[in-house]
Amino acid sequence: MKGVILCGGLGTRLRPITYSMPKQLIPIANRPIIFHIIDSLVKANITEIGIVINGKEDIFKNVLKEYENKDISYEFIYQNEPLGLADAVLASERFVKDDDFIVILGDNFYEVNLTSLIKDFYHTSSSCSILLYEVEEPHKYGVAEVKEDQVLNLEEKPKNPKTNLAITGIYIFDSNIFKGCKEIGPSWRGEFEITDSINWLLYNGYKVTYKILKSLWIDLGTPGDILYANNYKLSKIKSNINGLIDEKSKTWGNIFVGENSKIYNSIVRGPAIIGNNTIIENSYIGPYTSIMNSVKIIDSQIESSIILDKCLISKVSHVVDSSIVGSNSTITSNNSQKKANSFVLGMDSNLILY
Repeated sequence: MKGVILCGGLGTRLRPITYSMPKQLIPIANRPIIFHIIDSLVKANITEIGIVINGKEDIFKNVLKEYENKDISYEFIYQNEPLGLADAVLASERFVKDDDFIVILGDNFYEVNLTSLIKDFYHTSSSCSILLYEVEEPHKYGVAEVKEDQVLNLEEKPKNPKTNLAITGIYIFDSNIFKGCKEIGPSWRGEFEITDSINWLLYNGYKVTYKILKSLWIDLGTPGDILYANNYKLSKIKSNINGLIDEKSKTWGNIFVGENSKIYNSIVRGPAIIGNNTIIENSYIGPYTSIMNSVKIIDSQIESSIILDKCLISKVSHVVDSSIVGSNSTITSNNSQKKANSFVLGMDSNLILY
């Protein structure tokens, strides 16, 4: 079985971060979202992976260097335009050939035993298996109507959903899905929907099964979703200090500190993760904070935030809270009296707080 990760789309709800980087590369606990997906595939012994993109190839290549010397192979698959999930799946046909394959949307964050899903797929002898999740607002998702162990029908973002079973964006297919992708037309949204392709399988006598996920699943569409996933991942880290924490500093909870990082006269409350070559001085780092590499934080307070590479945060005496700060950004303060600040900054931002 092969793996296909869909990394197209514009990520408009995550702007301005996604003006400069694909949303699949935003870090969760200092690892890009796509790394968490690749790791789950490798854990299920899937080592041939196709990554569907429609831009920013150089950025993907640079980030994915981490996997070059590992026991997996990956290749980029090009979708000329973001015309919908069915179009993205169809773009992978040459890579997949006649093999079975698992498709995962690149903005999914989950705790799923993929090995168990694959075993169920083969046990049921189906052409397609989809993973479902019970949600409170099903009209925002693709929704499945099911009976016993089989899917009856799928509908994309229905006004009056028949169930609360949302399609998570994790699918297992055999090569028959390509027939469905070729037969459908664009939906009312102007996209080639994967739900329509799966319905084609249903209407043409192919078996479609499902599993309902009871553990964690998040569709990472907004900054709040990113921060929630980050908090969840940090809640599971273990302490590992590879850098320097001086005797004037105090720490509580589980804290990861990367190589060549230095913490002087500061308070760090875990869970928190600090990358490599980072300096924290005269500052407070609160729980659920992820700080990437080559960052400088001086005379400042931060908690429950994600700070990307090469940022400088200086003299921010009030708390930077629930924020995402793009790489190479600078935040300084000029006697602000606010108790807390929350924001999302894109790459190379320069913010002065008054």
